[in-house]
Formats: sequence, structure tokens, C-alpha cells
Amino acid sequence: MAIHDRAYTRAKSYSKAMRKYHIDRDTAAGRWPLYYNNIHQYADNKIHCSCPLCSEKTNNKNRNGARGWEPSKNWSIADKRKIENMENQIEELNN
Repeated sequence: MAIHDRAYTRAKSYSKAMRKYHIDRDTAAGRWPLYYNNIHQYADNKIHCSCPLCSEKTNNKNRNGARGWEPSKNWSIADKRKIENMENQIEELNN
């Protein structure tokens, strides 16, 4: 476990808040005002990007399973590329 001083923690909080602010600003699509009116609120709360690269997760919690609740496989973009690459390699070996 790493122990950081206040300056490091303050700098990381600021950089995380700015990242969330930029996500909010770039995805606002004409919505004004933004979610929060100061940077500190972005550091404390969650702002998520809704682009396809960020929103796809491999093990989504799904309630449509046979037993009422089972995780579904929703491969991320990187996982899809890896699977496709492996399938191509298998196909080349078989030919």
C-alpha cells in the first residue's frame, strides 16, 4: 500500500476532476449548464463516458438468464478484436 502526501492526493483529485469535466463538456451536446458548477464536485461524483468503447463490459449483469439472474457475455471492443484474431489464426493453421 502506497502512502501519498497531501500534494499528491490534491494533484490526482484535480486531474481526475478535470478528466470528468472534459467528458461532461464534450458529451453535453448543447445542454447548458453542465452537471456541476465547480471542479471540486466533479472530483467527488461520478461522470461516465457513454461511448461504445467505454460502455461495453464483458460480464454485464443480466436478469434474462435461465435461472432469473446470470451474467451475460458482452465482449468489449478489445476482446472482440482478440477473439477475431485468434479465429483467423486457427483458420490459417487449418488451411
